[in-house]
Amino acid sequence: MDIIQTTLPEKKAIGEIVREYRKLQGDGRMMPLRPFAEELSEVIRGIGLTISHQSIKNWQDRSHLPKTFIILQIKLNSPMDWRRDFAQDILAVLNPDIYQPASIIGVRAIKGSQSAI
Repeated sequence: MDIIQTTLPEKKAIGEIVREYRKLQGDGRMMPLRPFAEELSEVIRGIGLTISHQSIKNWQDRSHLPKTFIILQIKLNSPMDWRRDFAQDILAVLNPDIYQPASIIGVRAIKGSQSAI
């Protein structure tokens, strides 16, 4: 798998968060992109939003950062489950002055991206 090399620590941290949550949801093996995107979209579909599997791939491969609005909507509309933690971890990368990581996945990803600077 080719990962686009980047010096942006935010892209590195988000790529790691996506990868680790996909592993977590796939019981140690990475959950496929489409079901992962569908699980995230499930909580925001009611407000007319969805996330494509291509977006998930782009975040994981570090080619794009997610839009803060979409991630915030996932956080606000998720039940108390992994999706809320996932969104909180991503928000902690995108807006570290406002949000703290919700899980050890977010803490490790942020720490790892900062040490790579």
